Amino acid sequence: MAAAFYFTPELHLKDGRIIRDIGDALNFAREQEARPGVDQRDEILHKMERAESKEEVHAAAHVFLRWLEELDVLE
Repeated sequence: MAAAFYFTPELHLKDGRIIRDIGDALNFAREQEARPGVDQRDEILHKMERAESKEEVHAAAHVFLRWLEELDVLE
């Protein structure tokens, strides 16, 4: 991944973790169990891993944020 991305403000999760950047987001997504047909974890993970441009990483971060909202893990 070539482009950096920092969440502003940081994303505070209910379990106490803080997602500060796309690296934190990748780590969180990798820790989650894949639930085929239930959520988009793998697709989101691949978008973040393959993002190279500033625009791609921004779009991947946006999709990640929507996914966190679906999971209801944000404070």
